[in-house]
Amino acid sequence: MFGTALAILLAANCALAGSAAMHLAGQISSNPSNTSNALASSSSSSLSSCLSSAGLSPITSSSSSYAADVVAYNHRLKFKPVSVVYPTNAAGVASAVKCAASAGVKVAARSGGHSYAANGLGGQDGSLVVDLKHLHSIKVTASSQKATFGTGIRLGDLALALYNNGGQAMAHGTCPYVGTGGHLACGGFGFPSRQWGLALDAVTSAEVVLANGTIVKASSNTNPDLFFAIRGAAPSFGIVTQLTVKTQPAPSSNILFEYTFNPATASAAAKMFAAYQTWGANTAPPQIGIHIELDAGYFALSGVYYGSKSAFTSAITPLLNAMGKPASTSVKTYDWIGILTQLAGSDGPLNTSTKADESDTFYAKSLMVAEDALLTDAALLNFMTYLYGPGVKADSSWFILADLWGGPGSAVNAVSSTATAFSHRNTLYTFQIYTSSGTKSFPSDGISFVDGIVNSITEKMPSTSFGAYNCYVDPALTASQAHTQYYGSTATTKLNSIKAAVDPKHVFSFPQAIGQS
Repeated sequence: MFGTALAILLAANCALAGSAAMHLAGQISSNPSNTSNALASSSSSSLSSCLSSAGLSPITSSSSSYAADVVAYNHRLKFKPVSVVYPTNAAGVASAVKCAASAGVKVAARSGGHSYAANGLGGQDGSLVVDLKHLHSIKVTASSQKATFGTGIRLGDLALALYNNGGQAMAHGTCPYVGTGGHLACGGFGFPSRQWGLALDAVTSAEVVLANGTIVKASSNTNPDLFFAIRGAAPSFGIVTQLTVKTQPAPSSNILFEYTFNPATASAAAKMFAAYQTWGANTAPPQIGIHIELDAGYFALSGVYYGSKSAFTSAITPLLNAMGKPASTSVKTYDWIGILTQLAGSDGPLNTSTKADESDTFYAKSLMVAEDALLTDAALLNFMTYLYGPGVKADSSWFILADLWGGPGSAVNAVSSTATAFSHRNTLYTFQIYTSSGTKSFPSDGISFVDGIVNSITEKMPSTSFGAYNCYVDPALTASQAHTQYYGSTATTKLNSIKAAVDPKHVFSFPQAIGQS
């Protein structure tokens, strides 16, 4: 890949994804009463018996594989599910949900397991984990640009299957190991999204297991409220076992680019970022997927242009003229599989069966900047001043991405804000702010460092309400904060109503689930 910083950030893309006590909820031992222990034991026994009778072979804390089956992608979070099952079809998923509901146990679906908050383990102790890895069938009909697949398939394997069956493609993230079930549930942004939309925008219908164990279809014509909910907030409403999506012909020319810069001061860096913001809002064509990458001592502009070299040059030149001469330049052209492989980088091959998944120890936040509330010069300078100060002295590795979502002709923002549970349809760009300690213990000031980055922006724009991206889920947020930032008040009101109708007993529950307060 292009460099160390890019390799780090691509590795982090494999994750999906309040008080400090909430962060440590899965690591702190409580002292439940004997009554609580007895009730938990009774529920666990009842659940295991039901699951076994359904032929689901539950993995419990007494199983030899339990420890391996409940490791979170984010090692900072440790939760203890009551059981893990691996159904092979939707009927098996339905049986698992019925058993859990009968036993009074909460249910969490796990597709790829890359949730930043370990929501695939329930985000808390005591859940039943329904792992979907065996639901990985796929059928591609290139002639009608359609594909139907199980939500246990991962992005890399999906991309290969789409391309190998008629040269098809769709927008999604760069990490091959992210599960499709989680990725399309929360958004599914990728470099092609400005021309094709989010991954969830491609969904035309879904098969969903509800809290009562029924298996239903959801589309714009069938169960439309459920269809609204699962496109942005699916884990709160059911387990999506199968998706049908509209595909796109894969572009033949895909230009991977990176330009690095060496701004000597925070002021210089702020001016360069302002140029990117202005160009993105007014000039960037939808064929370009682009972001600014920042870490300690690193400032780069990188992404993919889906089209010819001459068209790319015309698109990028005004931005480079505004930002100044790059310190280094790399521009290379690839076919579709080549570009996906390059973007995956050290995360692994597109065929996920050939290499074990990786993990990290980290904390991340996101911040969405709206097209009608661009960052002020004061906010940008304060932001860069923080990075050039505490950022240089941080105890852990960190990076920031500012992905362009909106701008002229953006397919993401062409969708109505009321069409899906994901409602941020006026976003110009989204920050992902990520700090990692790798295999070491997470530093005590890691969370406050990330909070400081966000605060350096928001404190200079106190009247602006910033959204956040649910795929970069932040476990520090309260449920109320999460609902406001991820969905907004209008969508949250509708989602609460749908939740009451389809899951009144909150079978599908985690700390930030719809219905939590």
